[in-house]
Amino acid sequence: MQARQILNKNDENAKGSFFIDNEQYYVSFPVINHDYDERGYSFESSPNWISNYGVRNNQGINCIVLHWDVCESVRDCFRTLCQRGLSAHLMIDWDGSVYQILDLIKLANHAKGCNHNSIGIMPQNPVNILRNDRNRPLTASREPDSNEPYSHLDFTNEQKEMVVKVCNDLCNIFPNIPRITDILSEEEKIGILAHYNTQHGRYGSLWEEFYNADYIIRN
Repeated sequence: MQARQILNKNDENAKGSFFIDNEQYYVSFPVINHDYDERGYSFESSPNWISNYGVRNNQGINCIVLHWDVCESVRDCFRTLCQRGLSAHLMIDWDGSVYQILDLIKLANHAKGCNHNSIGIMPQNPVNILRNDRNRPLTASREPDSNEPYSHLDFTNEQKEMVVKVCNDLCNIFPNIPRITDILSEEEKIGILAHYNTQHGRYGSLWEEFYNADYIIRN
């Protein structure tokens, strides 16, 4: 797997690190890892969850897949993934806190068809406007099939900022991830992709953040 250090651990800009094959790769924001403190979560902490993830092939990492977790907390998200036999690499809480829950060298079961070449990220968002416990703003998107607009909870400003920071550093660590965005489809699966349940990003605020950060928005 092609990965490179972008910061030295003694660099003043090194605020945290991701684990890749048990080696720390330093990034520009804090990360709550499985060994960080009592707040950490990890699929590798219990043999009960070993079937939730796997081994990558030699394809290499060239995309990041963003999901709606549809949960009210990162704890609920992790529990739900465990119960459903799924996994991801990162969670981003409502306040912008980043959790690494699986070594990036591992295959996470989160997006059928591109698990071997992707990093899965779960930004926390309960979506339903009746579950608004963080005073999230409302936004509107279009149903992927009907193209009809509907209202739902938006991501927080802290999350929007952190999603772009995380993707920026991952693109630098993994040089084969291009700075382009699209909806996950049966076509070319590279860049920053929105999973089916995150397709609102194409119309909504997350894609605007990537556009403002000079990512290419693919039509």
